[in-house]
Amino acid sequence: MGIFGSPAYPVLSIKQAGSPFEESAKQAIETKTYDYVIVGGGTAGCCLASRLSEDPSVSVLVLERGPVHDAWFSRIPMVSSNLYDKATPVVRSPSMPVAGAQGKIVDVIHTEALGGASCVNQMLVTRGPPGDFDHWAALGHPSWDYKTMQPYFLKSEKSLSQTHSTWRGHSGPLVNKTSTLLFDIHRNVRTAASALGFTDTSDFNAPDVPVDVCAILDEAIDDSLRRVSSYNTFLPAELAYDRHQRLKICTKAVATRIEFEDGVAVGVVFESSDKSIPGTFYARARKEIVVCSGAIGSPQLLLLSGIGPKEHLEEHGIAPLVDLPGVGAHLQDHIGIPLMYEIPLWDSVHHAAGSAWKGVWEFGKYMLGFKSIMGSTISPMSIFAHSTHLDDKTARVLDPVPSLGDRPDLEIMTIAYGTSDAPVPPGMGIFSFLLCNMQPKSLGSVRLASSDPHARPDVDLAFLSNAEDYAPLRRGIQLTRRLAAQVAAQGYPIKDFQLPASDADADLDAFVRAQFRTCYHYSASCRMARREEGGVVDDELRVYGVSGLRVCDASVFPCIPSAHTMVPVIMFAERCADLVKAAAKTY
Repeated sequence: MGIFGSPAYPVLSIKQAGSPFEESAKQAIETKTYDYVIVGGGTAGCCLASRLSEDPSVSVLVLERGPVHDAWFSRIPMVSSNLYDKATPVVRSPSMPVAGAQGKIVDVIHTEALGGASCVNQMLVTRGPPGDFDHWAALGHPSWDYKTMQPYFLKSEKSLSQTHSTWRGHSGPLVNKTSTLLFDIHRNVRTAASALGFTDTSDFNAPDVPVDVCAILDEAIDDSLRRVSSYNTFLPAELAYDRHQRLKICTKAVATRIEFEDGVAVGVVFESSDKSIPGTFYARARKEIVVCSGAIGSPQLLLLSGIGPKEHLEEHGIAPLVDLPGVGAHLQDHIGIPLMYEIPLWDSVHHAAGSAWKGVWEFGKYMLGFKSIMGSTISPMSIFAHSTHLDDKTARVLDPVPSLGDRPDLEIMTIAYGTSDAPVPPGMGIFSFLLCNMQPKSLGSVRLASSDPHARPDVDLAFLSNAEDYAPLRRGIQLTRRLAAQVAAQGYPIKDFQLPASDADADLDAFVRAQFRTCYHYSASCRMARREEGGVVDDELRVYGVSGLRVCDASVFPCIPSAHTMVPVIMFAERCADLVKAAAKTY
C-alpha cells in the first residue's frame, strides 16, 4: 500500500519497459513498442500521459528519471516545499558563473520524481495575465492567445474558493483554493499596498484583474490540507493501476538519446538512472515521442540526439542530425532579490522552525485538520505591478498608460521567513519581500558539459547580462521600502535587516548583484518561434527538421510568463494532448 492507504504504485523496471538495445533491436519484432513515448514524468508529462491514455485503444510509456515520491511527508505542504531537506527529491548542480555579478554561482534545481517540480514547489496557482498570452499571439502565435487558451485552464482545475466564477474551472482534477493569511504581517502589508494605490483582489486569475494588484493567491492544496501535484492530480495510483494495461510508467530511467529513421523519431534509448540495472534499453514509438523533461532536461536530450547547434554537437563528438541553433538558447528565469526585515519571532515561520514545542503545536493542528503553517504555502500573497506605473518619488500607483504594460514586470512575494543565503540569528523573526523581475531581458543557455547523458548540463542563467533588467528592479526596491514604511506607520514593529546601503542607483545595483537568487522558473530554452528566429518548435510543438517528435514543458514558452509556471505548463500539456490526438486521426 502507498501513502494514506492508496494502492501500491504500478511502475515498471527499465527491463520491463524496454528491450535490450542493439542496432538490430530497432527493427526486431520483439522490441517493446508503444503508440506514444513520453520522456519525463514531471508537471507536463503526468498531465499528457493521463490525457493520452484516456483512449483505451492507445498505449503510452512514460520514462521518468526519478522515483515515485510518496513518502508520508510528500503531501504536507510546508514540509514538502523544503528544498534543503535531503528527503526532498531534488538534485542541485552549480550554474555557470554569472558574468554580470562577479562570477557568482547559484544552485540549479533538478526535481527528480513523478510529478516533477509540482511535488516541491510553493503550489501557487497563477495562470498569468491575459496580456501574456496575447503577447505570444502578437509574436506570431495566434492560436496561443488568451481566448483560445482559457478553456484549457478551465478543463484542468477545480477551484474550491471561486465556486461561482465563470472563468474558473469547477470539475477538473487540479484542486485549489485561496490561501489563508496566517500572519499579522501579511495583513499589514495588504493594508500598506492599498494605501499605495494597489487594487486588492482575491482572484489573481480573473481575466479582468488589473496589472497593479495586491493578490491573495490560490494554492494547490485540497480540503484535507494536502499538496496537489501533477502526479496525484493526473496520475494517482488508482488511475495508473486502472490503466496499467495501456499506460506504462517506468521510473529511474534516463533517456540517453532519441533514435531516428529517415528523419522520423521512432524510439528512445535509456538506461537506469542509479545504475542499479546495467545495460542500455530501447522502446519504440508507433506514432510520436514527446519530450517533457523541463527547460534544462529537454534541450539536453535534443542535443544528445543530434539536434542543436552544429558546432556545439561536433565539439562533443555527436553527429549533427538537424542544425538547430535555438536548442538550449534563450533560457529565461525570474531573478529574485530578497529584501528582508526583522519582525517579532512569533509572527514568522522561524518560530515553528526554531522551537520544538511550537513545531509540535503546528504539526498537531495540521494533523487535526485545523489551519496551520504546515498546511499552507509559505508565500500566500503577492504584489504585482508594472514598473512604469509607479511614481518615481512615492512609489504610488499612477494612472497607467495602457501601451506601456498590460502585464506586470514586477512581483513582490511576501514571505514570513528569510529568503537569502544570509543566516538568521537564533530567536529572530524575518519577513522577506522577494522582489522578482517578471519580464527579464537577459537570456541564458543550456549546453552539454559532456556527451554523458548522466552528467548535468552547463546552465548559464546569465542574470543581469542585459542592463535593462536593472531599471524595474530599482523601482521594485523603492516600492518595497515604501511598503515597509507604510507597515511601520501602522504601528507594526518592523526593522531593517538586509537592504541596500542607500537609494542611489549604484548601491541598488550592487545590492542586486550581491543578493540575487533564482526563482526556479526555468523557461524558453526550446521555445516556440519561427525557425529563422531561433525557434525549436512550431505552433503545434513539433521540433523543426524532424517528424514524430514534440516538446511540451516550460522550455517551449515563447518567453517567460508573468506568473509562476506550474499552471501554464499544465495548460500547454492539455493543449499538446489535443494536438497529438488530432494528428493521430491522420495516420
